[in-house]
Amino acid sequence: MEQKKRTKKIYDSKVFWMIISLLCSLMMWAYVTSQDTTDKNLTFTGIPVEFQGQEELLSERNLSITDVSADSVSIVVKGNRSTISKLKASDIKAVIDVSSITAPNNMTWTYKLVFPNYVNENEISVVRKNPDTINFTVIKNGSKTVDIKGSFEGTIAEGCVAEEFVFDPKTLTIDGPEEIINKIDHVWVEFGKDQTIDSAYVEEAEFTLRDKNDNIIPKDGLRLSEETVTATQPILKTKELPLNVRFISGGGITENDCDVTIDPSSIKVAGDSRIIDDMESIEIGTIDLSSFSSGYEHTFAIELPDGVQNLTGVSEAKVTVEINGSHTKTFTTSNIACKGVSNGYHATIDTKEIEVTLRALSQDALNRIKPEDITVVADLSDYGSTTGQIIVNAKVSVAGHDNVGAVGDVRVTVTIYKD
Repeated sequence: MEQKKRTKKIYDSKVFWMIISLLCSLMMWAYVTSQDTTDKNLTFTGIPVEFQGQEELLSERNLSITDVSADSVSIVVKGNRSTISKLKASDIKAVIDVSSITAPNNMTWTYKLVFPNYVNENEISVVRKNPDTINFTVIKNGSKTVDIKGSFEGTIAEGCVAEEFVFDPKTLTIDGPEEIINKIDHVWVEFGKDQTIDSAYVEEAEFTLRDKNDNIIPKDGLRLSEETVTATQPILKTKELPLNVRFISGGGITENDCDVTIDPSSIKVAGDSRIIDDMESIEIGTIDLSSFSSGYEHTFAIELPDGVQNLTGVSEAKVTVEINGSHTKTFTTSNIACKGVSNGYHATIDTKEIEVTLRALSQDALNRIKPEDITVVADLSDYGSTTGQIIVNAKVSVAGHDNVGAVGDVRVTVTIYKD
């Protein structure tokens, strides 16, 4: 009983019958329109122009299409309402078949309208086209490889120096219309804008095509071997480093007893920061203080580690050494011996006496020395099984006297025999 009451209430509702009336009206409208065979004109705009066979034109005949007068067209189509209402401009194409073209020329061609499969073309007709024809130019293609040039647009940090930047690849191959290709002189890359760098900088950079007067040539219609260029700006760290020499004490003096002048005193270098940061000075040579008596002058080559560049450009340095307040005295001694003779061999000293020059900071120290205090020793360790007479550098020692030493070379003659 309750169910019947609810049903009767719905049927008695005005809202219910309003909804039923609306649904019936919609169904009747749909039926009427589907049966409507009245012709209607409808305008479609923005229909794209397509060139059929363009890829074959390029690959087989090396021809391209440029200067197309219109990239889209408008049409007015007539047809019955039910058919024409299905059409969309995006589903219609204006097609020009260029597969029969064999040579460059200026063209004026009509286009074929291609309608979607869901429309029966027998039920529609094209009333008007705008434009009726399409103008375009067929040109010969070319290929050209050009150099990549450019500039770093950033700032090099203080204490650093930039090497020549590098582009990868170094060249670019361009394919396209000959008349455009022939104008291209080089590729131009600008990179690093607003960057301050203290280490190597790398950027995937875009580029422009330039003619010989540096005017930009548009890329439209061209095929490029690369879309971007890897641009690298190498950076070296710079540093001013002093030059120095290593001294071997001898002849009664040390480095502290000398006035040393190096010209130039320093040079500016550049290199990888990992190398430069560890460098505090550059050693250009070694000086044995026993090799001269009063003064020394020599020009040394400035040699740098691999990967370090000399920015100053000076390749040599002159070293002058002056000894402060030294005194020398020459002695003759017969106290000559040898050591280091190999087993199974013996040696005799052929030099009976030899002059030795000694040096000290004090004249009194030299005056206290006696010839018997001086010993000259020849070391034969390097001669192994050598036999016969040889001349050997010898070392001089002065017993009981500190801060005194020999200067210059002391050489003795020795004969080695096999036992």
